[in-house]
Amino acid sequence: MFASCVITSPLKSKVGTPIPMVKGEQHLTLNCDLALPHIFHFPRNFVNKAVLYRLEADASKTNSPTPNHSGTSSFETASSEKESAGRNSLEAPTLTPPIELPSARQAYILPIGAASYILKVDAQFARALYPSLSTVPDFHAFNTIHTLTLSAFAGFCFALAIYVGVLGNSMRSFGFYSYSFYVASAAIFFLLQEGIFYALLPNIQFLNSVQLSVLFAGLTIFASLRFLDQLLDFKAMLKKWQRSTLHGLSLIILVLVSVQLVLSSDVSMMVNKVMSKLTLVIMAGILSAILYAAYHKVHCAKLVLLGVSTIMLAMLARFYLKDYSPFLQRYGLIIAVTIEALIFAFAAAQKVKKLDDDRMAAFKRAATDPLCHILNRDGWEGAAKILLDEFNHHGGFITLMFIDVDNFKRINDSFGHQSGDDVLRIISKILKGQCREQDVVGRLGGDEFVVLSYCHSCSQSKRLVKRIQHRFSDLVIQTLNAQIPVSASVGGLIIDMPCSDLEALLDQADTLMYEQKKAHQSAMTQPI
Repeated sequence: MFASCVITSPLKSKVGTPIPMVKGEQHLTLNCDLALPHIFHFPRNFVNKAVLYRLEADASKTNSPTPNHSGTSSFETASSEKESAGRNSLEAPTLTPPIELPSARQAYILPIGAASYILKVDAQFARALYPSLSTVPDFHAFNTIHTLTLSAFAGFCFALAIYVGVLGNSMRSFGFYSYSFYVASAAIFFLLQEGIFYALLPNIQFLNSVQLSVLFAGLTIFASLRFLDQLLDFKAMLKKWQRSTLHGLSLIILVLVSVQLVLSSDVSMMVNKVMSKLTLVIMAGILSAILYAAYHKVHCAKLVLLGVSTIMLAMLARFYLKDYSPFLQRYGLIIAVTIEALIFAFAAAQKVKKLDDDRMAAFKRAATDPLCHILNRDGWEGAAKILLDEFNHHGGFITLMFIDVDNFKRINDSFGHQSGDDVLRIISKILKGQCREQDVVGRLGGDEFVVLSYCHSCSQSKRLVKRIQHRFSDLVIQTLNAQIPVSASVGGLIIDMPCSDLEALLDQADTLMYEQKKAHQSAMTQPI
């Protein structure tokens, strides 16, 4: 169907071509001839206010505005002159505002027929305006896709921010909080740029200000550097001056975007230009550091490089995919930020896992007996207290066994210390084999071993004690040098009353063990 809409002032051009704008108020004149209702729309990310008026047909033919030297329409000047001169009001054009549509973009519905329009625009700064003309179904399809795409992007980013924030809370790590701040700031920046917030809250003009967009752009850069610094451990990887330079530049950006928030839009644009140059320097430094880290196989460096490369490819696509794929040209950077955020979240999770593994490995090294590879005294007491807390809370029966090898000094004296060490290692394996995985097995030192078991019945506890006592009553251990007969005294303590004094329990089990040892000594008829 026939649709024509031409901008006649300040420059003659078709709707769809960029129109240069100056800062402040200015007027554009449109002449349209439409066979179907259409939507005239444009982005509002640098517009303070815009109003489209329709001129009545007769009036527009005799009073078509022309541009003056300031770049604005002479319509306003002509109208004031007519009013001051007291001319007949019928000579002035009648301005009728078309229907404005709620949208992330500034949008007006234009009716069927030929008509002229005046677009009054108050621009925050000099920039090109990209007006478009679409049929009503096409505009609604575009608006739906736009809103859904941005909403999905924002929802995904905020979900990732919460997820990694929880990880950071578990690790008490500032770096992971920085990720959450980075992803949330990036999401808010794009929502501001694309007019989503303004569409939801049209009465809050500040949501459409350039100062707010510049602020969140700066916060995104600042937080991303902090996150990567923690993730790749720049402190250990870079020289002090290199790391200090990157952080210093990011702090300058943070100060600039904070100060410009209360200043004019002109200052904000100057800050934006300075920030763009500083950002290029920071990105070059970060990319160099990532490449260096990937070369030296730093944990997660390849994942980070993949995420940053995705952003760089998207930035190139904005310049080269306009004719090939308008959707990717428009939303490619948003999609890339989503992919990068997902990759960084996965890298953060991997970093948390590595830190947990390292911390667990360090704990195991500190809590494990190096000879027998079971818990040492400190490790056993820590694990035993946790098991006692569970018993005190839920009830049941606690079984504590104190095991001491009989005549262990004679084993060392007769077969050597290497054989004595072999005996201790085999005893620890026997204890682990006789006990359940959840039982706490440890070596207190020398030839003394302990087992703490949480049982649900007294008979279960008694069976465990008898099984251990029987296993060590008549034992022959094969070492590299000899077959060694070994026995051990087992003191078994069973309680069903809450108790938090582990030392007192050990003393009682130790007493029972010595009673067993005296019985063994009196029954022994042969030395080893």
